[in-house]
Amino acid sequence: MIPVAANSWQRNARDAGPALPLLASAFLLAAATIQANWIPVDADVSWLITVCEAVLSGQRLYVDLLEANPPASVWLYLPPVWLAHATGLKPEAVVVGAALAGSLLSLWATVTTASHLSRAPRPSLLAAACGFVLFLLPGGLFAQREHVALMLALPVLTQLAAIADRQRLSLASTSAGGAAAGLLVVIKPHFALVLLLPAVWTLLRTRDVRRLVTPALIAAAIAVIYAAALLLFARDYLRVLPMLADTYLPMRDKPANFLIGPMLLAPALFFALSRLLRARSATQSTILYLGAAGFALAGLIQGKNYLNHALPGMALALVALLLLFGQLGDRSRRRLVGLATFAIAAIQLNATVAIQPLPGLAEAIVRAGPPRPTIMTLGTELSTGHPAVRHARGRWVGSSPALFTAAGARYVGLARPAARRWYHADLDTFVRDVRTKRPDLLLIEDRSRAWLLKDPAIRAAVSPYHPVARAGDIEVWRRR
Repeated sequence: MIPVAANSWQRNARDAGPALPLLASAFLLAAATIQANWIPVDADVSWLITVCEAVLSGQRLYVDLLEANPPASVWLYLPPVWLAHATGLKPEAVVVGAALAGSLLSLWATVTTASHLSRAPRPSLLAAACGFVLFLLPGGLFAQREHVALMLALPVLTQLAAIADRQRLSLASTSAGGAAAGLLVVIKPHFALVLLLPAVWTLLRTRDVRRLVTPALIAAAIAVIYAAALLLFARDYLRVLPMLADTYLPMRDKPANFLIGPMLLAPALFFALSRLLRARSATQSTILYLGAAGFALAGLIQGKNYLNHALPGMALALVALLLLFGQLGDRSRRRLVGLATFAIAAIQLNATVAIQPLPGLAEAIVRAGPPRPTIMTLGTELSTGHPAVRHARGRWVGSSPALFTAAGARYVGLARPAARRWYHADLDTFVRDVRTKRPDLLLIEDRSRAWLLKDPAIRAAVSPYHPVARAGDIEVWRRR
């Protein structure tokens, strides 16, 4: 940092008194308590932990294990899972701990970088806004890839705001920002839009491309290194791409659902409230809103309309609004906007906190026995087996988390030769897994059992099993 910026930060920190460390500590403690006692990691994170364990035990990704996501999704969790096994700790605890540390680092980097702005926000206000979206708002999505993307996006976008404000940044700072930007794109290539829109706005504002060259080159270098690593260590992913293109990728939510879902609606409402507030335009808020738009566009490209896809965009938009709310203005207007903001944030927090495993399934698995059973799912939902299998101290033995390829093929239409081929390949893999790995238990989904059991090979493979327990619409079958 340059001396002026450092002095500005020190002055702001002194003005905030003990608020900054107290706020950070309070958010950290609250999130750690909530995640440890009430909200377990969700199905996506649980499955990726299981994949990491399989890879560490010698199984080959995309050969012995089918994973729909690029290898970055697995490599992201591999270090904490390796550390957990090396230390004897629970992998979920280490993954959540890493996410807590990352959130704390993101908060610090964002507030520190914001001190460069000509109209720097109050550190305590920015820390409170970032603390809420990093530690509490994720709820059941804590440690998801989109949560990590949010950790990276907040300081990177704040750095772009400082560049747009024509503030000087040190080489170390811009290099770190470029590295974070590169990691953001590695997590999901669609997230390049999160950087592209603010970068274009910054260029139009400054008419100076030189300030963006260093971070852009570092980000590009990280992307190239990742591509090289994929080709060297995960080339088999390329063999999976045709299957994904024919089955999984075409599965999209209805267009109308995007208009009423939080991925588009929440950021739009937060932006509308900022207009109603009539606050003066602030560089950081503008950049954050553009980043939120980038996340929304990335979610539209993916087309799934999942809540985790909505998380980073609505979080950035909420921080942008809260920063504008910190300005002085009409008291009645601020009260109205404040109540509306609180209501929208509470609704979204309730939605993320409600992401929980199927009640009673882990207990049903334990009742069905034997101790530490091997398990597979006859169904199409990732959330059926994960994280219930881990909670029941079971061991997953399937080559994939569920028959999602068959589900995608049915969605596309089995009249298409490619879809029909992938459909039968997925069912054949399930049959082969049951016959060779002989799982102790099968988790049978009511919603897909009828069409799956129409297949003679599936019926023959599950014939040695019989139902012994139930939780909701999942029946637990045990080998006779």
